[in-house]
Amino acid sequence: MTREEVFSELMESLYEISRKIASYESVPRKYGTEDELYMVEAHTINLIGNKIQTTSTELTELTKKTKGAISQMVDKLSKKGMIIKNKNPKDNREVILELSEKGKIVYEYHKKLDSVEYEKLLTKLDDFSDEDFLMFKKLTSLLEPEVG
Repeated sequence: MTREEVFSELMESLYEISRKIASYESVPRKYGTEDELYMVEAHTINLIGNKIQTTSTELTELTKKTKGAISQMVDKLSKKGMIIKNKNPKDNREVILELSEKGKIVYEYHKKLDSVEYEKLLTKLDDFSDEDFLMFKKLTSLLEPEVG
């Protein structure tokens, strides 16, 4: 098989994984509370939880999404009681975001779920070395599409 053919198969595999992830993300799930959340909402909660406190601007930078999209997500999560919005005492125009108690439950639940799922996946990958993982990470970072 030529280099181009192998690369073409690799790209098709990445596209298939992307389609499967998109399908998985489109189904709301419960993460330790009665609320159903989409994966993007759970991941936004994770980003806030990882930072303890953050702002919409930081979320925009981390997620590479528009300010409008982040604003809508923050409003949704606030209405669901997952996050708390507080004015920054040093800059009234800025809002500081942090997890509510309910948001912390989702955060911890999702972290445990990821840990269990990652462990399952890692057992399937026993034949691959740490160097193989690093090479794949390097390769995929070079394939990231330009956004914007």
